[in-house]
Amino acid sequence: MKNKILVMPDGNWLSHTSRPFEIAKVLREMGHEAIFAGDGDYMKLPREAGFQILPIKTIDPDRVLGCSRSGRANWYDYDLIKTCVEAELKLFYKVKPDLVLTDFRLPLSTSCEIAGLPLAVILNAAWTNYYTVKIKAPEHLRITQILDKHVATLFAPWIKKFILSIDSHPFNKFRRENGLAPRKNIWDIWRGDLNLIVDIPEYGPTKNLPENFHYIGPIVWEPELEPPEWLDLLGSDKPTIYFTMGSTGYSRFFEQAIEIFGNSEYQCIMTTAGMVELSNIPDNFYVVKYAPGSKILEKSNVVICQGGNGTIYQAMSQGVPIIGIPTMHDQEFNLDRVEELGIGIHLSELKFKPSHLLQAVDRILSNESCSKNALKFKEILKGYNGPNKGAELINSYLMNISKHI
Repeated sequence: MKNKILVMPDGNWLSHTSRPFEIAKVLREMGHEAIFAGDGDYMKLPREAGFQILPIKTIDPDRVLGCSRSGRANWYDYDLIKTCVEAELKLFYKVKPDLVLTDFRLPLSTSCEIAGLPLAVILNAAWTNYYTVKIKAPEHLRITQILDKHVATLFAPWIKKFILSIDSHPFNKFRRENGLAPRKNIWDIWRGDLNLIVDIPEYGPTKNLPENFHYIGPIVWEPELEPPEWLDLLGSDKPTIYFTMGSTGYSRFFEQAIEIFGNSEYQCIMTTAGMVELSNIPDNFYVVKYAPGSKILEKSNVVICQGGNGTIYQAMSQGVPIIGIPTMHDQEFNLDRVEELGIGIHLSELKFKPSHLLQAVDRILSNESCSKNALKFKEILKGYNGPNKGAELINSYLMNISKHI
């Protein structure tokens, strides 16, 4: 049975656009109609793949970065929630979808409940109330900067509970006004009727997971580009470092990397995603805007990144150790987990010094334990296909709905 699926990502972010995009491609192959709605630079992905794109109000990316870099989840205030829900309800009336698929568009749980539409949500295990990893206080949180990380971490469970609760208040105010029951916290606001966890349990463990939450494995997009010609010319006798900062890292790290590693013994590959235009590039640096990350990682001994979920999984899938310099709290949690699993090193962004990065690279390259641990995850990840599993779950969900109509 052919169904109409409305796909609504936050198009300002590569991960939040590419993950539903990859699932939508599989759904289209299954015979379903997938229509996208959103705004932002990365909506070019579905547009270039021939999907219909409808415009709709999308949260300002600077607001998202500002909140996230302060350790908060208060991305939406009451007025923005009201504006988004009204726009979403109008869109539902126009499109008449059978199901809505989203990634990081939080008002949809409210608008879909009002409209009586099923909602499928793509999210990480850490963005649920069932995540079991004990978090450390993020350094970007103000209380951490006052107390220091060790002391603040002692209070982390209570800090987390307070922030997740208070940041859900604008949503719950709107929900009450519209006859909907309030939800526990921002993670509860985030969830849908079908929840697709783009993690593996070994990396993002949970406990008491409800039946409508499913691990599907990571979804990592990479551009359909041929590897750079110089990639095969790299020597195996020299260590290779791969630098990438996704769409949320600071561009200054690219310039710092050149200062630190320029004209050194290392072969350095850098993908900038167009974040910065670099000049005076040393002979040992190979710089491009975009490249297929999996091919780059095949040649790399270590990756230096911002700690984004996609980059971490891409590195693990190739068995490559990770050094991360996070710029927001979820990346800090990712890199704390990377260290805990023995597959990399978490460096402080606020206390960063060039010597720290040099020492971290030396530790990774002189100790095989990180590489061995990363290779274990490479084997685990071979058993996952996130886009296929996500599409299969959505298809099954729609079939079950049709049986009860």
